[in-house]
Amino acid sequence: MYTEFTAQVRKEIKKSSKARVTESWGRCIGIQLLYLVPFVLLGAILYVVLFGRAFSMLAQGVTDEYRISLAVMQGTNSIWVISLFSLLISGPLQYGLMQFYIGLQRGREPGVGTLLQPFASLHDIWAGIRMVFCLFFRGLLWTIGPAVVCTCLLVWAALNAVLSGRMLSDGAILAIWLLYTLVLIPIEIKLLTYQAGWVLLHDGRETSVWDATGKASRAFKGQYGKLFVFELSFIGWYLLPIGVTCLCLLVGLAGLKVIAGVTGIAVLVLALVAALCLDVVIGGFVSAYTTTSFIGMYEYLAAPAAGEDIPPQDGSFWQPPSDGTGL
Repeated sequence: MYTEFTAQVRKEIKKSSKARVTESWGRCIGIQLLYLVPFVLLGAILYVVLFGRAFSMLAQGVTDEYRISLAVMQGTNSIWVISLFSLLISGPLQYGLMQFYIGLQRGREPGVGTLLQPFASLHDIWAGIRMVFCLFFRGLLWTIGPAVVCTCLLVWAALNAVLSGRMLSDGAILAIWLLYTLVLIPIEIKLLTYQAGWVLLHDGRETSVWDATGKASRAFKGQYGKLFVFELSFIGWYLLPIGVTCLCLLVGLAGLKVIAGVTGIAVLVLALVAALCLDVVIGGFVSAYTTTSFIGMYEYLAAPAAGEDIPPQDGSFWQPPSDGTGL
């Protein structure tokens, strides 16, 4: 069957995606930075709203803990407004980011400005918001059951321990936590398949985001194990930013210990700045690489099932159409 997803197909998809991302590395980093800017600004605004008045009172010499706590409590009233605004912009921004990755995977050269394209249309803004809430609701439906079961198991274990006149052992807690983690693994794989709904939304084939995510997920039917292996194949890339951060931190701490005074502190600061910059660069590449590869896997599985493409007769690797007219 042509839709069989083999190890060779996986390697070809990753190789093709890596080549495209490497050619557009600068744009991948740029769009990631642009994507983060609104959330960083909202975080800064939230911090100022929560603690700005309290810091101002401390600067004026106010030491009354009640008044300072009251000032912080008054700032919490703005959390809901900022959180709602964050949710409203996250949909269109995610839509624009996925449009960039879809275009990149299909061989086009989307610009960083693609991120903001959904804001030019009320329809696209609303579509992005609906898709984000749809993905959140699907995730809630899949995870609420295991969470309830895990909570009941913990309560049952605690009550059983109390009735037996002993403390709840760490081993029992660890066993329940491990069971919950194992159950979440296939659930997370299932939830990942819904992300392919962005492709259908981009192509305008579905008016309902619920139908788009459902149809996208069905393309992975029988391929969940291979999708899990597909995600595991990126484990080295996921760990790379962590390793770079740890290495920079070790260099900074070593400099602080060996070099006394201001110079040692400067070495630590430079190491932390280097870690941040490298994480941004590596993170932009990894995000683009993994997302475009996932889109490539989905398009490989979905297009033949839709009867839109004829398998090549020479055994060469299938590539999705680059004109944006198909999956």
